[in-house]
Amino acid sequence: MKLETILPRALGESSSDCASIFTSLIMAAHFERTRARALGWRGVRPAASSHPAWTCRVAGSDHVFGIRFDDERVDDTPGRAPCLRGSFSLYVFPPTESPLLDLFPLEALRFALSPGYEGAVREFSGREPELLPFLSGGLRMDVSLAGDALALTLEAPARHRVLAADGIAAPDGWLVEPGGAECDVPAFSLFLRLFAVLAATAEERLGEKAALARGSRYVPRRLFHADGRMEDCPDEKEALLTLCASFGPSLAMEGENVHSLRTLPARHIPEELEKLDRPVLHVLTGFLGAGKTTFLRRWLDFLHGRERYTGVIQNEFGKVELDATLMKGDTLVEALDEGCVCCSLADSLRPGLERIISAMPAEQFVLETTGLANPDNIMEELNGLRDLVIPGLVITVADALDLCNPGKEEEGIRHAQLQKADVIILNKSDAVPAETLAMLTGRLRSQNGRALILPARYGNIPFAELDAWIDAHGGKRLPSHMPQLHRMGERAVTHTDEGYEAKTLTFDNPVSLTTLEALLHDAGPGLCRAKGIIPIEGEGVCIVQYAAGQLEITPAPEQNTLDLVLIGTGLKV
Repeated sequence: MKLETILPRALGESSSDCASIFTSLIMAAHFERTRARALGWRGVRPAASSHPAWTCRVAGSDHVFGIRFDDERVDDTPGRAPCLRGSFSLYVFPPTESPLLDLFPLEALRFALSPGYEGAVREFSGREPELLPFLSGGLRMDVSLAGDALALTLEAPARHRVLAADGIAAPDGWLVEPGGAECDVPAFSLFLRLFAVLAATAEERLGEKAALARGSRYVPRRLFHADGRMEDCPDEKEALLTLCASFGPSLAMEGENVHSLRTLPARHIPEELEKLDRPVLHVLTGFLGAGKTTFLRRWLDFLHGRERYTGVIQNEFGKVELDATLMKGDTLVEALDEGCVCCSLADSLRPGLERIISAMPAEQFVLETTGLANPDNIMEELNGLRDLVIPGLVITVADALDLCNPGKEEEGIRHAQLQKADVIILNKSDAVPAETLAMLTGRLRSQNGRALILPARYGNIPFAELDAWIDAHGGKRLPSHMPQLHRMGERAVTHTDEGYEAKTLTFDNPVSLTTLEALLHDAGPGLCRAKGIIPIEGEGVCIVQYAAGQLEITPAPEQNTLDLVLIGTGLKV
């Protein structure tokens, strides 16, 4: 690497060498408009001030980004080459009409709706204090004093939430309840395209492919009080993600949670999207109440414990996003809207995938479908999304209790899910006698002889065995990738064909356990599933789960309630 291609003078001649390098980096690319557009630039505006600053736009994003140089210092940490470390603040300014503004601090929303918003963004460098609510991340530039290495590092929270200790009152109640999040900004994903354009520009200017690495650490969430005090929240943390593009031998990120990447996430390559390395997308399915979410949480614990971070797209039948609520935490979850992804939400898959792929650099993702989804339809849909993902396995979670009645595995949606499965997780295997479990396993093998069948208790399986099987069968023609042939005029069955519907019930006051049990009983024999977070008399706010005739009530981790949704046929609600 030769730094003189960007800065044709020795380092140390000013107190803002990193700002000079940054200016040279982006402006040289911008002067050649054709090449600038190919790299992903859509406009750069420098501003002269005591602290150099720039506003810019990049391909694939509607937002204006603000980049402000803060300071630089010499880093002479023992064991590594001395370097200059420059710090830059990153701002993001969504358009006034963008729904993203609803996730920003209230002060940012107020300012964005004011008449002077666009002008203030254009004159970004003179309005930094006023625009602090839009500050969402940082950029670090490390440059070796020898001029043989340079590294750019993006650092931003996966989800930036600031908690309001005293809440924010409204005339008719709470705008933000005490302890609630005053903002919820997906900061890292917002800056990913900007960083990709910067890194690609540096690759071109330096004539060298960047060494890429991602990292993560946890920091306390911030808590603010009505009197203006800010402090760290002792009970909650947020994931701070980093992405580094380094050139030369010595300045790559170091640490336990740092891992190399093969490709630059969100890189802009016009008309060559099919050449990008794409993540694998596994499909997780299974009939209502089989235990998909429980299995997925166990699987993610296994994967993340081995630093194989995996994102999740969840789709639920009905308006209550209980599974997505329970999954939130260390895992990035993209919840699709009400409906079933195998039919009414097919158009939501592409934007949902684009959002989560840009928000989380990962080698694989999992699409957890509704319990009524037919994987045959989903795999057909994924064939049209091969520019984004490589279709992976279909993993079907089967309920041993539900399948105890002979012939259940031959019925409609259950049959389609089991027949298309590459892996069948026979959950709740501890709830049936050993001889019944052996009989169930035999029936499943006769229906799908190619699938790996693993018994599970509370969603737990020997995940190392699943890993080894996936590695051994990666290039083979599995059931999920074999075309499903139908007779003339036939099509894949859907939940609509079988008459399934969802009913939502709201409980403003605590309900007794007796009343709840009676409600479920009176819903009729067609009730397959019920779930929600509701107040129970004497128990507080509880998670309610009903499936295969079994009712389970457990304390909710938070006091936020979700309506109770009932799913089945011929519901009498």
